[in-house]
Amino acid sequence: MRKLDRYVFRQILGPFLFFVLVFTGVIWLTQSLRVIDTVVNNGQSARVFLEFTALLLPMVLSIVLPVALFAAVLYAVNRLFTDSEIVVMLAAGLSGTSLTRAALIFSTLVMAMMFVVTLYLMPTAQREMRDRIFQIRGDVAAALLREGEFLEPTQGVTIYLREAGAAGEMFGVFVQDERDPEQTVTYTAKRAVLVRDAGETRMVMFDGIAQSAERGVIDNLSILRFDQLAYDLSRFGPEARERARKPSEMYVERLLTITEEEGRPRPVGDYRAEAHEALSAPLYVIALPLLAVAFILSAGMRRQGFTGRIIGAAVAGLALRLAGLGAKSAVSGAAALWPIMYIPPLLGIVIALMLLSGVRLRIGRRAAEAS
Repeated sequence: MRKLDRYVFRQILGPFLFFVLVFTGVIWLTQSLRVIDTVVNNGQSARVFLEFTALLLPMVLSIVLPVALFAAVLYAVNRLFTDSEIVVMLAAGLSGTSLTRAALIFSTLVMAMMFVVTLYLMPTAQREMRDRIFQIRGDVAAALLREGEFLEPTQGVTIYLREAGAAGEMFGVFVQDERDPEQTVTYTAKRAVLVRDAGETRMVMFDGIAQSAERGVIDNLSILRFDQLAYDLSRFGPEARERARKPSEMYVERLLTITEEEGRPRPVGDYRAEAHEALSAPLYVIALPLLAVAFILSAGMRRQGFTGRIIGAAVAGLALRLAGLGAKSAVSGAAALWPIMYIPPLLGIVIALMLLSGVRLRIGRRAAEAS
């Protein structure tokens, strides 16, 4: 790498790290709100919430990296131009394409990171997170460890506990079972613990009373005092079944080979669109920074500043990404259209290179006219 390339590389690195930190914090926070309901409603701990937010990181990075690099290149090139450093470089005989060498090197490194994120980290994290959510929603025992609330794990059963202690211990337990149409059974106990064994969960109550009353019969109440009684909670959980995988949880090789029959009820286009999104998304890491450089350099030397060009670059980058999302939607409906997903980033690269090819010529003409 030439000394000039290293200098421009350093000018991009600082803003890139800053934008990655800021954008990741903002998007990560908004995405984390999606899992709060699952964690809170199922009585999970703060540690589980932190694990879920960590699993969101690959998806957040897939959004942040291209945007952060685009903003960093736009900021760095604009600063170099306003400080007249790029004007000196162009006056020394450098072309617009040669000035983009450092940005291309930086973009290539980030693109390699994007491929790792989209091809491996994202599907792995999405699969792990959805597996955990599915498991948590089926963990009735964890949902019952919510003190001071009347809970109904199933129709006809009400559970209440005054206090939840450590290691699944509960105090002041109340259970009312009305599933039998002929009688109602009410259990009260001073203390209870949750016991898990061979995939089954039981609430073992200590020092309590079981009251059984026949419905429609007056003065017919049976009372049983017990030292220990086990109440089965496993029957309140969802039936064991294999969870259907979403396209975002699958690796590219599987997405490209899955058949219509295997993918039902989803259309095969959803799987193909997800696969080519993972393959085409890293190309925007090249297209967007090139557009940023091209829009700034193609403006030439202007005393009034480059606000218009910065806005134009931002609009062009947004339009490019929206076109990519539109192409993905089209492929979801018709899998054979998958090549169109590569058109927006490749078109952006071509347009940027065309704008950059005449930068030195335009700068030279304006300098000559000014003299």
